[in-house]
This record gives sequence, structure tokens and C-alpha cells, in this order.
Amino acid sequence: MSGPAVAGKRRTPAKTRGSSGASKPTRKLRAPRVSVYITNHNYGRYLEQAIQSVLNQTLRDFELIIVDDGSTDDSREIISRYAGRERVRAVFQERRGLNASNNVALRQARGRYFIRLDADDYLDENALLVLSGVLDANSDVALVYPDYFLVSGDGEVLGHVRREKIGDDLSLLDLPAHGAGTMVRTDCLLAVQGYDEAVDCQDGYDLWLKFIDRYKVRNVSLPLFYYRRHPVSLTTNQAKILRARRMLKDRHAQRRYGSTPPAVAIIPVRNRSPLGEGWALRPLGGKPVLQHTLDEVRRCPLLTRAVVVTEDRAIAEYAAGQGAEVLRRPAELARMNSPIEPTIRYCLEQLAGGGFSPEIVCLLHASSPLRRAEHIDVAVELMLSTGTDTVVSVIEVPHRFNPASVMRLDASGLLSPFLEGPMVLRRQDKPKVYARNGPAVLVMRREVVESGRLYGDAVHPLKMDIADSVDIDDAEDLALAEFWLRRRHQVEGAVEV
Repeated sequence: MSGPAVAGKRRTPAKTRGSSGASKPTRKLRAPRVSVYITNHNYGRYLEQAIQSVLNQTLRDFELIIVDDGSTDDSREIISRYAGRERVRAVFQERRGLNASNNVALRQARGRYFIRLDADDYLDENALLVLSGVLDANSDVALVYPDYFLVSGDGEVLGHVRREKIGDDLSLLDLPAHGAGTMVRTDCLLAVQGYDEAVDCQDGYDLWLKFIDRYKVRNVSLPLFYYRRHPVSLTTNQAKILRARRMLKDRHAQRRYGSTPPAVAIIPVRNRSPLGEGWALRPLGGKPVLQHTLDEVRRCPLLTRAVVVTEDRAIAEYAAGQGAEVLRRPAELARMNSPIEPTIRYCLEQLAGGGFSPEIVCLLHASSPLRRAEHIDVAVELMLSTGTDTVVSVIEVPHRFNPASVMRLDASGLLSPFLEGPMVLRRQDKPKVYARNGPAVLVMRREVVESGRLYGDAVHPLKMDIADSVDIDDAEDLALAEFWLRRRHQVEGAVEV
């Protein structure tokens, strides 16, 4: 099959003759500061706005590469109107997918910096100026990404997405940048061998996993592009996204660690709870509550072993029947008021007796059945990459009040301020508040457990969504888990995969 057709690429003559007839050397085109590329497949409705948002940039030292990925609408006609302009090139190809198109653009790029814009999104006029300025001023930063506006299919601004200011305030590496609107150093992207063409989406996630291993990243707290959400947007295809992330995670783990330090998942299941005896075998979404955790654990490549620990015979028999490793703990460790630390130490002692001494311990309560394998793997990777003692899953607690107005009762029964300091008036300035979600995931180094603790000196949060964080304690929690599970299936099943 022939390669993609390139339009708008000017040919420099081999030589130019002046009045004397002497030949002059060919002038080499100067490399631009930034290479912007637009990927398009049947987004003719939005394409012109995306192109114009690049051409209207206040920074003029750029080139624009438009890659049309087998469109069947009027996209080619629109692109052809721009392809002959200065600094604009077009590539027309048969349908190959997003990441293959990204690599086509990368091979065409001449700029020092490289940034993608989706054909249905558009840039703020200062986006290139600000993002390239950060890379110019920080030679140790290889990837920079901004906040952004969410817009509807008709262009109505729906909200402002503020990202954590990684690079200055935080070092949270589990919050990947958006694939579009992220600027990288071209030579760094080439050094990590571009984009993974084994998957057809989640290029931003692919970039993130590759870059945080080797380079510094930074956020700019300004909304510099407009991200459109509409019915055919790729981001609505949750099932496809999850599968892509799963594949990228597996490949990244193999590339980064080769063999992971031995890690064990301990799944404690107490028979009794406020929900009643045998609660873990009650149906949730068509299968027992416990089965949800067992299914996700099997999908975790970073776990060496997983053990269900229970005092109950029925639960032990069910887990063993599902192929799980089971330990029967003494009844005194399973009392309702018993702490979990003795159970963890009991498991480690039993495993050590069989010659297995894990370096990493992952505590997964069966009462949190909606956590995903991705959450578990990210938690383990966070521990390995950040050097922390403990990683704990949390959810952001929404608050519409002024934190400085929160009151508490003191020892005398009088109200006093919960937080000291000046009043916080603007909603944007309110501090984010987090709470443990069970926790659904708790990862510890073995030495932390052996010291009798669950939380070491350095604790890193794993942010989870509320829909994945239900901790089942009573009938209402079970009904809520059923609701979120049904909602998840509706979302994943409502789109073509």
C-alpha cells in the first residue's frame, strides 16, 4: 500500500539562477518553534474552528500539520482550502486510528515542541505562547499541560476543569494530562519511541506513563484550550478507554519493572456484619459481592499472589471453588471489634511459613466491590515510583461552604472554629478536602505492617471516583452499590466498542 498523501508541502528548487547564470545554494527551511498537529476523522463540522484557532495564535513561530484519518464527510475539502498556506501541511491517509495518526504527525514534525489538537476542540489564542514559554524557561521539564474549558457540541462553555498544579505544589503522578492540549519536547517523545499503536485511544495516558518515568512534568493553571463533549466524542466510550488503559498499564509495568517486587493482596472477609451473616455471598449485579473483588484482583499484573482470609467455612469454600487461595483465621481475629492489623500479620506469618515473604501488602476489603483492577495497579505503581510507605484510596469531599465557617464543639460544649486562619471567600480558593473511602485500596510496605501500623511516615493518596467507592455496611449501601454498578454497565454498554 502506498504511503499517505502529503498536500501543501512546498518543494525547494534544486538551484535558482540569477542574472549571472550562476547557481545558488538551496535555502534550508528553518525549523519552527512549535509543531501543532490536528487529527481528524469525520469532524468536518468542527474542523475549521480548530484550524483557525491555530492560525490565530499570538505566537507565530509554528507549523500546522493536519492528518485526515480516512474521513468520508467534507473534511478533505475543508483541509484542502488551507493546505497551500504558509506553515500548513496536510496528510490524507486511509483509516489507521488515533495513535498511528499521531506517529505520522511526529515523523512529519520539524518543531522543537510538539502539541496535538483534536479536530473537534480549539485553542485559546495564547496557548502556544504560554506552553512553549514554560518549556523555554524550564529545561528540566519535558511535558506541560494546561487547565481547559469544557464546551458542548454547540460551543457553549459548560465548565472550567482545573488540574492539580503538578510540578510546583504537588508530585501526584496518578493524574494524567489530557492527550490534546499537552505540549512535549519533540526529542523526548522520539526518545520514548512515540505513541503505542497497539491501542487506538488514550494517547495522553500513554504519553504520561512514558514521560513520568524519565522526565519532569508541569501544569499551567490557565484554561488554554476548549475541550468539546458531544455524543460521538471518544471520551464517552468508557469500555474502550478502560481496555486501552488496561493494555497500556500492562505494557508499562513490563517495560518499567520487568519483574515487580513480590506483592500480595489480602482480602479479609468477616461473615458477620450489620448487613447480616453471609453478606459477602449476597448477589450484587448478578454475582456474589465477594466475586467482584476476586475478578478484579485476577486482572492485576502487579500482584504476585492474592489470599482470601476468613473464619467462615461457607465463604472459604466459595472462594476456593473460584480458584482463590484461602486462609482460615482464628475466630478471635474476626470479632466485630477486632482491628485488622492482627489479621494482616497472621496472613504474613502463614505465607512466610510457606516460603513467601512479600515486600508489598495490598489490603482489599470485600466490602468495596466496585473498585477496579486499575485502582489497585495504580496504587502499587505509586508506591514504587514515589518511594512512599503507604498509598491509600480517597475521594474528594464536595463542600459548598466556607471552610473557615465550619464550627466544632470544644470540651465545654461551646462552638469554636474548626479551621484557624483568614476567611476563605472565593469558591476557587477553598482547599480541597479528602476522605478515605473505606479505604477501597490500601497498599503498604511490609516493614510498615511489621511495625504494627497501617500508615507509614509518608502516605500518598490515590484519588477515586465516588461511583467506585461504595463501602457496603448495610442494606442501603448494597442498594447504592447496585445503582452504581447498573449505571456503569449502562454507560459501557451504550456505546459501540
